[in-house]
Amino acid sequence: MDETPGWVPPSAPPPPSWPPPSWPPPSAPPPPSAPPPSTWPPPSAPPPPPAPPPSAWGAWQGAPPQADYKPGVVPLRPLSVGEILDGGFATIRRNPKIVFGFAFVLAVLVQLVRLLLGWALSDVGGTISSSLPRSSDGTRLVITSGGVAAFVLSFVIGQIFTALLAGVVTHVVGKAVLGQRADGRETLAAVGRRWWPLLVVSVLAGVLPYVPVLFLIVGPLGIIPMIGVAVYLWGKLALAVPAFVLERIGAGRAIGRSWRLVRGAFWRTWGLRALATLIVGIAAAVLEVPFGLSSFSAFNNGHTPSTGALALATIGSGIVWMLTQPLFAAVLTLIYVDRRMRAEGLDIQLTQAARSGGAAATGGPNSSL
Repeated sequence: MDETPGWVPPSAPPPPSWPPPSWPPPSAPPPPSAPPPSTWPPPSAPPPPPAPPPSAWGAWQGAPPQADYKPGVVPLRPLSVGEILDGGFATIRRNPKIVFGFAFVLAVLVQLVRLLLGWALSDVGGTISSSLPRSSDGTRLVITSGGVAAFVLSFVIGQIFTALLAGVVTHVVGKAVLGQRADGRETLAAVGRRWWPLLVVSVLAGVLPYVPVLFLIVGPLGIIPMIGVAVYLWGKLALAVPAFVLERIGAGRAIGRSWRLVRGAFWRTWGLRALATLIVGIAAAVLEVPFGLSSFSAFNNGHTPSTGALALATIGSGIVWMLTQPLFAAVLTLIYVDRRMRAEGLDIQLTQAARSGGAAATGGPNSSL
């Protein structure tokens, strides 16, 4: 693929006060009178056009074709599906210590909290069940309620820890796009200062799409519309966390920002997020098989798994979480970057920032990343 990042609009030279901030919210929408090219990438050897082709940024001055400008993990132009996935893996390969180190600490914490919660619910449920007649409706209700409560609390705890991990990985990806390596202390400081808003936006973006499922109790007529609402929210809120971290905006504005960015590319964004979820889910299922064989064998034979088998399954779950969640967060961030390059010309800003040393990407006046 050919790319011409060095082209300069003849009527709009770079302002003398360069560099601008790297991840700013757009000050104005792209000109409606100049639609983007209908196809991407262009042919490798196109015939000379009679006039400069139109683009989202106006009529560019002709220039010899150049190779893709790729200072970091992805080329600075609208990305293909393969480039988004490969960029996620490349980010982790270039920053394994900070990504896996932080993920390891969080994985240990999340498994400890889940174990303590499981023991507490088990003790409470056992105490209540022992005071009720066996095989009674009350006993079954207690067991069912305990299982539902454990699942919901485990999901919420996972979202809380995933929020912090997503903030760290998003910050790392923001630097990796420009070819820079993230510093651990700087990353933790940047994310830690905004931990509570990050938690809010992450939980909202992660939980809200599943809220309509709770209303399925209205009966069969409510299933289709509620599933439709859940699918819609899952796509519209996909980019909230990357927008919050990279643009340094509030939680409410990040939700609205994601809503606007996805406009016009809903199914592409939804499909990319679904593909990343599917890949991570399959990888997690495959990786968990060796750790869960003992517990599965015990259940299959009608026995309660031993403490060692449960401990092995818990350790395996933490390892799988540590290996898969960073990849999902990295891919989601690159989906955000791709969407902004397509809708707002972020590739032009990033190209200029990277060529000037990347200072705008990590230390602009409106960003502390």
